Formats: sequence, structure tokens, C-alpha cells
Amino acid sequence: MPKVIVILHQLSVFKRWDMRCTIREEQLYIDECSSSIRVCDVNANCVNTFGSYRCSCKTGFAGNGKTCKDTDECSSLIRVCDVNANCHNTYGSYQCSCKTGFSGDGKTCVDIDECGGSIQVCDVNAGCQNTYGSHSCSCKTGFTGNGKTCTADNVGWTLIARFSNKDAKNWMADNGYWWYDKQVAMGTTSSTSANADMISTAFWLTSGNELKVTRSDDANHIPLLQTTCNCLAGQTFRSKLKSYGDYRNGKVWASDQCLGNCLIQYGGQYKSTDGFQQAECSGNIQSANIIGFWCDWSSGDGAVMMIGGGGSSCSRADHGIGITEANAASFEDGGTNEYDFGYDANRVPSQSYALNLWIR
Repeated sequence: MPKVIVILHQLSVFKRWDMRCTIREEQLYIDECSSSIRVCDVNANCVNTFGSYRCSCKTGFAGNGKTCKDTDECSSLIRVCDVNANCHNTYGSYQCSCKTGFSGDGKTCVDIDECGGSIQVCDVNAGCQNTYGSHSCSCKTGFTGNGKTCTADNVGWTLIARFSNKDAKNWMADNGYWWYDKQVAMGTTSSTSANADMISTAFWLTSGNELKVTRSDDANHIPLLQTTCNCLAGQTFRSKLKSYGDYRNGKVWASDQCLGNCLIQYGGQYKSTDGFQQAECSGNIQSANIIGFWCDWSSGDGAVMMIGGGGSSCSRADHGIGITEANAASFEDGGTNEYDFGYDANRVPSQSYALNLWIR
């Protein structure tokens, strides 16, 4: 006898004759979730149950399972991204990305310290201040600009002297004449690019409060160093130097000390300029970020103007402007080396540029 199959909603029922010629019913179980006919939404999960099935929307979708729509997690009352992140809704999901100034996976974002990074975000002649999610740049004293770009402020500055190693050692003559007694201008006083010694009448006539040093090969006159905190206190530069004593004609000016100093800030090409090698060193007789006047260390090595630290841990004292290797710091070299500017009087310093000295 052939089988007769009747399809019901959830069960298959068929009747057949058995060998005793009696009718028997049997039921076959149907899995709707495996049917070729979709019973749930494409974005829903189907769970088969005995005699039925259940539809539930997948994560990222909402509805009754028969119909599911994308959930906009970014508009939810429950925050899914960090407060410092942007949320971008996608179909069935979302993406979090930290805002500018923050780093992380978007779920967690932390402030980036732009000032402490390897990429310079401010001009070399500007100070950088980290803020929450950003930073600010401000030009240093002596510079103008927006902090991203700073140019030297030359208003009010007067060129008073120039130091060169390319010509005669006028500044390091044994009698100290140019520092103390010279009463007539020498050299091209109006040129900022000449590579030759120069002394202007402003050296002993022009009063001011601050000093700066620039390179003759820098047309922008960006300070290699500039004093702060009223270094000259209204004096001329010669008056400033003479206030520490008379060191003409071989008189020793100091022993294991600097007779005076001023705070400075660095800029421009200072790291590649002779005389500035100890700019950031702190030593026995002077710390970094200072220019010292009439300095000496141990048995020899001195400078009229020592730049940066000095002492045993900072290559002694012969670095800066007016350096000597004399056994006792004086203008009389005793056959030892001396230069208008440089680093270590036993080494020949650069002759390709000069240092300009300004007052304001």
C-alpha cells in the first residue's frame, strides 16, 4: 500500500496500512529554521523549538525577529565610545575613533602630550604648553609670531661688537685693550654679515637691559642666546664688565668661579655653534642656561663670557666668548692658545662665521 503524507503546520502526519490491515498514524518533526523558506529576518537568529521556532534580532539590530532594523548605537542614551571620541554608526554596528589630541582605541582615549612628542609642534624659538586635548605655542622673548612660526624681534637692538676667529686676536690682546680702553670704533660697524672683529662706539656709549648673540651668517639675526631678567640693569656693556674689576695687562680675573652671571634662553643654531657645546650642562661653577662673566676653572681655562655650565663636569671653563688656555685666567696667554670664541682653547674653532653682540 503506498504512503499518504499530509503536511501540517509543524508536524508531518502520514497514514499507512500495517500488516494487520489497520491504519496507524505517525508524526515527523519539522525544523523551520532549516527550511528553504526564510521564517526570520535576514538580520535575526532563528532558534528551533519543539513544534515551533523563535526569531531574535542580532546584535546591532532591533525588532521582533521577523523584522529587524539597524540600531544607531551612536544615538543611544548609553555612551558606547569615550567622551573624547567620535562615534560613527555602521550597518549593524558602530566605530569609535579618538578625537584630535587624544589617542586610544575609541573606547578609551587619553590626552596626547604634543609638547613631549618626537615631532616638534611649535617653532624652535617658542615655548610649548600642553593642554587637555591640545597644546599652545608662544614665541619666546625676543621673537614675534603665532608660536608655530617665530621670527626675531630686532626692534630696539643695537649692534655693539663682533667676534671673529678669522682675523687678528683683537679681543684677546694681552693688554685687554678692546674690552677696557678702545675709544674709537673699529671694523664695519653697520654690517651684520662681516666675518671680522668689530667694536662700535655703542660698546661704551649705549645703555640697555639685555644682551643677545647672533651669527654673522644668519640674515634673520635669530638669537643664539638672549639674556633675561634685566641683565645689564641700564648699564653699557663695558660698564657691566668693568664693574667686576680691572683685568688688563695680565691680571688674573678669577679662580674656580665666575664673577657674575645672567640668565639666558637659547635659540636658533646654538647647538651647532662653537662656544655653545656646554649650553645645557650644569657644573661646579655654573649651571645651564646661564652666561657667566670672567670665569675660570682649576689651573687654566677661562672665558670672559662663559656660555652654559662650567667646571670638571662641563669641560672646564674655556667655552664661550674670549676663551683662554692660560694657566691662570688672564689676557696674557703665556704661549698657550686663546680665541675670540670657541670651545676648548686647545681646539681650533670655526672661522666660517663670526658672533655678533647686541644690546637693548
